[in-house]
Amino acid sequence: MHVNDPYAPQTPLEGVLHAFTRIGRRLKSKQPGDTIDHSAHLVLFVLRCNGALRLSDLAARMEIDASTASRHVRALEQAGLIQRSADPDDGRAFRVELTEQGTAEWEAAAKRRMELLTQAMEGWTDSDIATFEKLMTRFADGVTSIVDERGEGRAWADKGWTAAMAAQHGTAPHDAAHQNTEKNVENR
Repeated sequence: MHVNDPYAPQTPLEGVLHAFTRIGRRLKSKQPGDTIDHSAHLVLFVLRCNGALRLSDLAARMEIDASTASRHVRALEQAGLIQRSADPDDGRAFRVELTEQGTAEWEAAAKRRMELLTQAMEGWTDSDIATFEKLMTRFADGVTSIVDERGEGRAWADKGWTAAMAAQHGTAPHDAAHQNTEKNVENR
């Protein structure tokens, strides 16, 4: 194989890496109807999953430096998607939180991505979807565990979509994911 030959995965593990690269790039790209970029969407995602946070906590959960988080916060605040509020534990500090418009923007963007996933799984059985969800969750748990063992801290997305949906619906995270998947399959 030469350096400029087309790449084809040689093992199942290489195939997984290749698939994640292709999927990640497409899920991060703007979808039709998106009004904010991927990095802004991540700020909204972290705030939606965790509620109001101090700027330093937001930066830590996103695994970025405080100055970068501050730039995102300023831009999203100017757009009316987040707002600052006094920190009840420390009057000198502030927290950032979603506005109603920010929540609506995040939910609309998440819905567009769920529609993409639903379309990609067109024709899958409920059993296929449930198996895929279990394997992906198992994989994500494995990666998270390895990163945590290295002392690199917990990833910002550990709570993820499932926890946000569970909180919204008052169910266990696995139940929320299953209900959401079933709802999307029914709405095809």
